Amino acid sequence: MGDIVVFFLIQNILIFSFIFWLLTWAGEYFYKKKNHATKKNFYECGFKSTGDINVQINLNFSILCVFLILYDIEFTFLMPIFFNFLYIQMFEYIILNLFIIIILISLVYDWQMNALNWQY
Repeated sequence: MGDIVVFFLIQNILIFSFIFWLLTWAGEYFYKKKNHATKKNFYECGFKSTGDINVQINLNFSILCVFLILYDIEFTFLMPIFFNFLYIQMFEYIILNLFIIIILISLVYDWQMNALNWQY
């Protein structure tokens, strides 16, 4: 019984490795056929690109997004507790209060460090 399982395992590995090799070869073949001459042409805006990557991201915006995502996740953890508030015990109530205090402390810390301001 064990030899049959090993045989099917080796057979599946060979089939998937052949498919992977075929897709890799096809990707390389068609990638070489592409024409990249129009890649650096400028578009409707009329500005000529100065480099390969011309993406500018505001650091304040990204930090604010991270904080908002973190606070959303924390309040998502709190949502089931608010719906079942009558059924929690004293230990869970203490943990809930500690969690809310930590959230508030982090919010005050972010506010004091001007992390929530859009402009410095």
